[in-house]
Amino acid sequence: MRWLIPLVYVGILCIAFVFVSTSLINLVSEYLFSQKIREEQRQTVDYAAEAVAAAEALNADSLYEVALRLAGQGGGRVMILSNNGVVLADSSSLYNGRRLAVREVAETLVTGESSYGFYDLSDASRSQRYRNLLGVYTAPIRSGGTMAGILLYTSDAAEVNENLSQMRQRIVLWIGLVIIAVGLLSIFVSRIFTKPIQELSDGIARMTNGDLHTQVRVKSATEFGQLADAFNSMSQRLEALDQTRNQFVSNASHELKTPLSAIKIMVETLQMQDPPDPAIEKEFLSDINSEIDRLNAIVGDLLTLVHFDSGKVDLKLEKIRLDQLIVETARRLKPLADARHITLTTNILDGIDLTADSSKLQQVFYNLIDNAIKYTPEGGSVTVDLERVGHNAIAHITDTGIGIPKAAQVHIFDRFYRVDKARARATGGTGLGLSIVRDIVRLHGGSVSVTSEEDKGSTFTVDLPIVSIVV
Repeated sequence: MRWLIPLVYVGILCIAFVFVSTSLINLVSEYLFSQKIREEQRQTVDYAAEAVAAAEALNADSLYEVALRLAGQGGGRVMILSNNGVVLADSSSLYNGRRLAVREVAETLVTGESSYGFYDLSDASRSQRYRNLLGVYTAPIRSGGTMAGILLYTSDAAEVNENLSQMRQRIVLWIGLVIIAVGLLSIFVSRIFTKPIQELSDGIARMTNGDLHTQVRVKSATEFGQLADAFNSMSQRLEALDQTRNQFVSNASHELKTPLSAIKIMVETLQMQDPPDPAIEKEFLSDINSEIDRLNAIVGDLLTLVHFDSGKVDLKLEKIRLDQLIVETARRLKPLADARHITLTTNILDGIDLTADSSKLQQVFYNLIDNAIKYTPEGGSVTVDLERVGHNAIAHITDTGIGIPKAAQVHIFDRFYRVDKARARATGGTGLGLSIVRDIVRLHGGSVSVTSEEDKGSTFTVDLPIVSIVV
């Protein structure tokens, strides 16, 4: 069975080569033949121009000398005829004085234009297609705007046939060499085909057994090499996805464990008090309530991310005013900024109608503005700019806060990533907000990015396409 593919491969190649070679021979034959017609037609017209003086003089010796000279130049036979088709001079001295009744002469006499035709002088075989084919070319001999006679030139197609014969021999030789080479290579084709297939099969089996680190080694520029590259790429992505999942579970467990541990310690402390201290009890209950709020926030963010990952998030698209949404979000956060003596301003350059999910976009800008306020020291400022650039709405949230280290900027949208974990927990962050922001913006066909410099501040840029709909 493994030899079947090589044999079929060799058979198809042989058939293809025979078909191509046959077509090539026919095309080249037609081209060479057409080229010969054009050249000899032009040559006949030129000969007619050279015979004008002799035809005007009607001198038999002069006409014969011209016919003989022109025949020597072209390698064919030249005859000069009168206006009524009588041969005045024949380079072969056979038809002198005879009326030549051939179609080409009659056409030139009637139309006054050159003509040509071919005559098969024998029953040539198909392989000797042009062996005994005689070409007849006529052209008018013009003198002072009138036709003084006709020049007839004949030639055979032996040269064309010789060229075609040589070409056939070369093509047959090439086909023979190719078939021999393919036959020898077919010995190795089975190995070439089966080895990468077996390697891929083994890799799939290892991956099925849980080895997501599996890589196959198929070095080839063929489709097998491309398939191996695709398999290796898939393996790497699955391994990365598995690592991300494990890291996500680990981070989520850690985030949930921290407030639960704090609650457990405070509850145990309250249980150990005898008699209970009302002040401590009130303080601990307040802290427990804060930790429960934190747990709710983490669980809510986790559920949101689960919906994003499952692809089950449905956007409730409607036509909204993005400028009004941003101004309203900033107004809701202004008390938080005022409490920290931070100046919060909005700079709306354009009123923008946008087709989007209003609640989700509000979550985006609330998160970004809230973060900017939280990480800006007292006395700083937060500015929200909005403008239209082409078919996009561009929003910039700029703060004068602590900034983000350059090395951390590429990870700032990763889940549970924190530049400073202790500081983030102090502000109540879960490490999931920016990841949710990125996912929401992507769902709207946009992008979010950050530029920052430590101790100088950060700028988050949200780029959203403007889509008009009828709501």
